[in-house]
Amino acid sequence: MDSKYINLSYFHEFLLLGCFLATITSCSYYGGQEQPAIRKFTWFSYVAGEDIKNKCISGSQTKYRFVYNGIYNEQVRTYDISQISPDRYNIKISVTEEADISSFSLDLQNPDLFKPWKPKFSVTNVSAQDIGILKQTLKDIGFFDSLPPKEKLSSINFYWIISTCIGGSFSQNAYYWPSKKFKKAQFPRLLSAWDFTGIPVNPPRVTSNLSIYGTTDEKSHRNHFNIEFGSNGLLRKNSEK
Repeated sequence: MDSKYINLSYFHEFLLLGCFLATITSCSYYGGQEQPAIRKFTWFSYVAGEDIKNKCISGSQTKYRFVYNGIYNEQVRTYDISQISPDRYNIKISVTEEADISSFSLDLQNPDLFKPWKPKFSVTNVSAQDIGILKQTLKDIGFFDSLPPKEKLSSINFYWIISTCIGGSFSQNAYYWPSKKFKKAQFPRLLSAWDFTGIPVNPPRVTSNLSIYGTTDEKSHRNHFNIEFGSNGLLRKNSEK
């Protein structure tokens, strides 16, 4: 291939790589979650809903973001819901699982070096009435009027982190298994009804570093991190090993 023809998506990824080398936690998410490198280097910004929060002002369209951590190395599901008209909402669902190396593309005419790590997507539209029901399920578990858990959320555990912009107000909360609110929550059933990826949800189970990594040696704990929330209820930092 002539060197003057550069795939801009790869160029974007190399820029993000430079950002990552400068500091792994400083890259802000502006879109492009379908690209593994972008997702990797902007993950904490995405989970924090920084892009939603920064644009959440009076008159903003309604947005919801649901992130399900089903052990980070095994399965992560995301649901981005955006208002596209007064009575319709678009839902973009992404499911990332362990890399399937068998899908690696060696096509020199159309190489895709990141294919094994790319998520599966599903896109659909639902009514404002459906989103009204979704909002009610959040109210039922105190999403809008309670603080997120004080516990650290580990990458090897199961939890939901939810960010919303409704009426120009940004809200965020989290629910971890096996808490009562996690078990009581009804929104996962609604999200599953709108999910056409065909990939089953990785169900919660008891885990440990040994059961996930096969060793207690922390140097071998790939993609191990914790997420915490600050006193104001917003995602404030992560600690990565």
